[in-house]
Amino acid sequence: METLDKLPGIIGYVVTNVEDGATEELRGSSSAPIGDLTAFFASASEVIKDNLSLGTISYISLSYGAHRLVVFAHESKYLGVEIERDNDPTEFIKKFKSAAAGVREPTVTIPHSISSKIKQINLVVEEFGGQDNKEHWLELLNQGLGILGGDMLPYVGIVRGFLTFKGTMPADKEDEFVQGLRATIDFLAKKAVEEMGSSQARAKIHAVIEKMR
Repeated sequence: METLDKLPGIIGYVVTNVEDGATEELRGSSSAPIGDLTAFFASASEVIKDNLSLGTISYISLSYGAHRLVVFAHESKYLGVEIERDNDPTEFIKKFKSAAAGVREPTVTIPHSISSKIKQINLVVEEFGGQDNKEHWLELLNQGLGILGGDMLPYVGIVRGFLTFKGTMPADKEDEFVQGLRATIDFLAKKAVEEMGSSQARAKIHAVIEKMR
């Protein structure tokens, strides 16, 4: 979400579907499972509101360690935004709503070397996660980007279950970004070996290679 990309002090954020809690966009370097947390507490807020007749719940704030997750509704979506623990959630939401008006999506230009790697990552997530476990692999992808993304992080994000490139990248960063994406693929491959074993992981990686041809 372009508005959140422009606000300072955000560690990571997730956009979830109101109906089923599915992750539609996931960005940043949060080490917490903010997708699962947002879906759970958004659902819990609806139950609390209905059962206790509290009316509309403006937001839920969850503190853990040095961080805080602020969950609130916006345009038929639930947003979960991780900020520093000491930040005031009400002030943050005010800043977000103030910035939300008039934000336009930028024209995105991506070199083939990068678009190819993004396609490969999306195929890896699809192959490893399948229909039932994709959310887990999206969380691992977000974790890998947080560790390895470096200067690329402001330009990439998970939108509706797929890694996308957002914003026009600096011309002098192409090689660096390609290396970051390649390292992220290696990170996912290592996680696959840990979780599936080398034989199954190798077979799935081979399937991705075939699809890339």
